[in-house]
Amino acid sequence: MTAKSSYLKTILNNFASMNIENLRLFLKDELSYQDTTKAVFLDGVESIFEAHKNSGDTQLKIYTGNCGSKLCANCGKKGYRFMGNNSRNFLDLIFETSGDDITDIYYCKRFNTHVELDKLGLKGEIEVNRDEELTYEKTPEYWSKVYAADEAWSEIITTPPRVVSFEELGYWVDKNAVADSMIGSYDFTEEQMKWSPFSSLYANLKNIREYIDSCLDEFMQANKEALEIETEQELVDWIVKYEDVHAAASLEFKYTWNNENGSYKLFPMNPILFCDPIFDVTFSFFKFFQDHFDDIFLKYSAYIDDENTILYNNGGSSSFGVSHFSLKYHLAHRKAQEDVGTEVPFYLKRR
Repeated sequence: MTAKSSYLKTILNNFASMNIENLRLFLKDELSYQDTTKAVFLDGVESIFEAHKNSGDTQLKIYTGNCGSKLCANCGKKGYRFMGNNSRNFLDLIFETSGDDITDIYYCKRFNTHVELDKLGLKGEIEVNRDEELTYEKTPEYWSKVYAADEAWSEIITTPPRVVSFEELGYWVDKNAVADSMIGSYDFTEEQMKWSPFSSLYANLKNIREYIDSCLDEFMQANKEALEIETEQELVDWIVKYEDVHAAASLEFKYTWNNENGSYKLFPMNPILFCDPIFDVTFSFFKFFQDHFDDIFLKYSAYIDDENTILYNNGGSSSFGVSHFSLKYHLAHRKAQEDVGTEVPFYLKRR
């Protein structure tokens, strides 16, 4: 490399070594990157570096290429693919240059490398919130929403994670209903803003509070009945009776919790610990249902895997009026077949 190309080489080497500190030092402050500030852009880069390191990568290999989208104004512009040496996860960036000078760097969605690369891993993306773009006008109303969201967020997301009772959960939801109304309820299809993490969390916690409120009596009854189950048929009847209650919860609430010393941890990226008798009842129900459902469903499923796939692609519903993911559906199908003299063997999914 000549002296003329030393700056570009320095930046590329620091991308390759995932040295975020040097990138913060050497990239020019006066320029924008991906239509945002250097700080915001490099925060996104740092998150991707951390993901690479967590995947076992010690460096990123560099491959030249260009934007390949025919519909993009950047089509043909040159850039680089940075690929993890272990995970083969990758990040595609366009580098706009003038001589040795870098004038812009930004993420590319349709990047073609000059050499063919196979067995690629996951593609990293640098996402810039709409209100982090340099052209976004930040009005007093905008800042009111940001401050309200930040205050509500900091009340419940803490380090170390806050322990929250059901009563405290309800208090937080009620207290911050005004902020949620001012900002506008969370919609994942809308552009991400600074308050989006709060809006998403608020929607989740409000849903959890309402779900537990509406189902608590059924949780208590189900847990009582579970203690009295002695036969497989009693277990099947219990699952059929309560699977709609279980299905009514969000997937995140049902399947991402962990029991940590008597508290229930949710939201691994921004954890909250839930702890009190109401949560004990709730998660006792989830645990018993989830510990037993898969084995029973596997035995009584009325379709082989390929048939289940077809049902899934057709929307997952049936003439029995319930989802084909439910045990109730498969028991109804078995009975319908038995009524016309056809026996459906057990454990079809294993055949």
